[in-house]
Amino acid sequence: MQRACRNKRRLGIGWLALCGLGFAGPPAEATTLSTFDRVSVAVANGEEFGSAKDGTDPGFLIGADGSIHVPQLGRIPAAGREEIELQEELTARLRNFIRVPDVSVRVVSLSPASVEVAGAVYRPGQLTIRSTAGSEPGATRTVYNAIKEAGGVRPDADVTAIELERAGKRIKLPPGQDAPVIGGDRIIVASLGPRQSEASNLPTQLAPETITVYVSGQDLPAGSAGPVKLRPGTTLAGALTAAGGSGESFLRSGRKVTLIRTDPAGGQRTAKSFEMAEVLGGSSDPKLMQDDSVVLDAGSTANTSGVMSLLSPLLMPFVWLFR
Repeated sequence: MQRACRNKRRLGIGWLALCGLGFAGPPAEATTLSTFDRVSVAVANGEEFGSAKDGTDPGFLIGADGSIHVPQLGRIPAAGREEIELQEELTARLRNFIRVPDVSVRVVSLSPASVEVAGAVYRPGQLTIRSTAGSEPGATRTVYNAIKEAGGVRPDADVTAIELERAGKRIKLPPGQDAPVIGGDRIIVASLGPRQSEASNLPTQLAPETITVYVSGQDLPAGSAGPVKLRPGTTLAGALTAAGGSGESFLRSGRKVTLIRTDPAGGQRTAKSFEMAEVLGGSSDPKLMQDDSVVLDAGSTANTSGVMSLLSPLLMPFVWLFR
């Protein structure tokens, strides 16, 4: 544990929060500083070192290089540190000028943080995390909130293997533990690999609040076909119920439902048919994933061509038609 804390301190990833008492995130009074934040520096009996000028205190700007410029002290690293860490360094440096420095550091303003989220999330790429009104300073600039902004984790995500990269160095976050982010950070969510999605498709705080599946087929109520919003972990029967496809008329002999899925890790598209009675009875009722398609057939051999006309465009790579 001590070695892990030393590693986090060198990387500058909110080490007080991560190593102090095992908090899942920074304590409410702590803010991990990022580029383009502003911090006020006040030095008792040493006003020339502080950020107040002409009766106002705009604070020192943390530049793109992650540091602030303090008169006579030069550039001091600030991004990735908490206020207390910056205060301690300023106190140490000012001992060359003041016998017993009395330094106070506080946040004046917080900037949005631009970070990258990669791996097993629904919308990987660059995104911006902003602090929201009513939240603790800096509290929304965290790994977990960045993952949620990226659409949440896919079912194949290994939520025990989330890494945070800063300035070319990486650490693996302890399972269930959030961490602050700063501008320029990169978050990597590992994948369990192809065909592991169903086994790991469990609710998690990092999953999206809703998923979208597409329901089409014969005898559905008017206007119910198309995209349906569901909670993660909803089963095939739940999607049919949401689309109005679970009444008595849907239990007639031979009626089937086809689930079309693209594996989020490997990209392979598959189609699997289930007996309607078994789905609604719970014996064959798989959990659904984002962008699954559900196709109902009427259950008679006479409708075979009609069912294939529904399935064919769904199985083509770039054509999606819903009836």
